[in-house]
Amino acid sequence: MEEEVYISKLSEFMDYVEKLPKEFTLSRGQANLHHKLLPGALRKDNDGHMKHTRQSIAYFLNEFKVNSHNYIDKPWDVKSDYEWMIYAQHYGLPTRLLDFTNSHIISLMFSVESAFDDYDEMDGVVWFIDPLKLNNRSCCRSQIITLSENEGMSLDDCDGPIVVQGRKLNGRINAQNGVFVYFQDRSDALDDIIIDDSILRKVIIKGTSKKDILVSLYSMGIGMTQIYPELTSVAKDILMKDNIKQYLMEE
Repeated sequence: MEEEVYISKLSEFMDYVEKLPKEFTLSRGQANLHHKLLPGALRKDNDGHMKHTRQSIAYFLNEFKVNSHNYIDKPWDVKSDYEWMIYAQHYGLPTRLLDFTNSHIISLMFSVESAFDDYDEMDGVVWFIDPLKLNNRSCCRSQIITLSENEGMSLDDCDGPIVVQGRKLNGRINAQNGVFVYFQDRSDALDDIIIDDSILRKVIIKGTSKKDILVSLYSMGIGMTQIYPELTSVAKDILMKDNIKQYLMEE
């Protein structure tokens, strides 16, 4: 892997992105540097045991399909279990999908969004991937797999995690430019599988600089409503702007 890069300013992040090879089109921001690139359905507890069984994961998705119809405008338009998985993923259900985005600035926002929480002074991270090289490595396909066009393809036949995309089924997926990495059953974390910096890279967001970076993002018009286009985000942005105001006064 490449030498570790630390970011303490928005301008440093933008400079890194400008120099990044253009093939690294996808990214993911995480508030905690030490969290592995692993989807919710495959995560382990502190003792190294799987948090969810295979049966539980299947049960979760089936229950979501049964109980979500009253809350989805066109449930009959969801074409496959993969698309149901995308829906469930964005409402907090553990799946074998890991969210990525085409917008590196949104990834940075994800890595610093909790900067004003008392507990969040840990280093964050933004991961970047070259999706075409990853898919070529895992399934000899130099393209992002579009789920609606490959319903007959079993993603579990691939040799590793692969990048997939689906239809923009809701506003949150659309706002976040959502793309996903699909993991096969009981897969290892992506950052443990891929050690090739021509496929996977990262920058570390300094925990002590998160507030300043968040202030800069808000000054550029990037807030919670840009990544979560929901009414609750309006309230969060109001509170965040007050936090920023107080912070700048103290500075």
